[in-house]
Amino acid sequence: MNKITVYEHPNFQGLHRTYTADVPNLVNESFEDTISSAKVVGQPWLMYEHPNYKGWFIALEEGEHPATEMTDKASSLKLITEDLNNPKITVYEHGYCSGNSSVVTHESNLMFGNINDKISSHRVQNGVWLLYEHPNRGGRYIVAKAGEYLDDYSITGLNDQISHLYPLRPGKASVTGTLLWNKKKVESERNIQADQYLYTNNTDSEQEFTATSCKEYEKYVSHSFEFSNESSIKVGASFTLKEVANITTEVSNTFTVSKGESESLTTKKTAELSLPIKVPPRTKIIVSFMYKEVISSVPVELKTVQGSKTVTEYGTYHCESGTDMYIDVQSHAISTV
Repeated sequence: MNKITVYEHPNFQGLHRTYTADVPNLVNESFEDTISSAKVVGQPWLMYEHPNYKGWFIALEEGEHPATEMTDKASSLKLITEDLNNPKITVYEHGYCSGNSSVVTHESNLMFGNINDKISSHRVQNGVWLLYEHPNRGGRYIVAKAGEYLDDYSITGLNDQISHLYPLRPGKASVTGTLLWNKKKVESERNIQADQYLYTNNTDSEQEFTATSCKEYEKYVSHSFEFSNESSIKVGASFTLKEVANITTEVSNTFTVSKGESESLTTKKTAELSLPIKVPPRTKIIVSFMYKEVISSVPVELKTVQGSKTVTEYGTYHCESGTDMYIDVQSHAISTV
């Protein structure tokens, strides 16, 4: 979720308000000319000096801002909803997009090029850009958005004075995953013998046994997540899958996925095996300590939200686990031949 929390005093002190959508007039929020610090989650915000997004403004990107350049002067707030990935702007030497041009796709100090103090118009292909009067983001500046055109800088007082271009950075993408249980598959399962006991009665009468055996064994659970080859989710992104205990109750009900990582859990269990008490005449009984190893997979729908853009893709959750111990008893007649 995109949000901004604004505070009355520096260092996040005093009264505060949290907003998730544009605020055209902070007077209506009883918070005009009150903001001194802010915390931003997600997309950047523009903080304006006057109501209805007028006058001087500053941009606040994702992160903590213990102090702002607009202390006790803000009157409106605007959320940047544009797609900020792959920024691109074309700047022109003359008005109305004429003369020599240059395509820029990243932050640029124009002092090191041949268009410093020569820009008079622009076209933004993607992203939101701040165009500064001086190098290193100094001096006056204007905001330039995709789809909005400024054909003549003379109305801004910055004609032939732009020396620095900065694309606003997108907030971290928010990823949510939903397990599609109706498509769960058991990839493989096998029975594994942990221990075995043999009892033989060669007599003609039933024999009674009173015997109990305890067996300690390791029970494990291994989680992993497989992203599709076409996944747009970046390494380091994380999300939480809920209700994974539907596969095994040996772990918590959630599994946090971080791209490129896996999680495993191994626990020691003690199982008590009660052996058969009566063995029929001329009979051999085999008692086996068994557990089942199961590998399951569940498709997962992934939704990535960044700004106003939502991308849906799919991955696969894998779980490899061993079940509780169980007893397998087999009885065989002893040949008298």
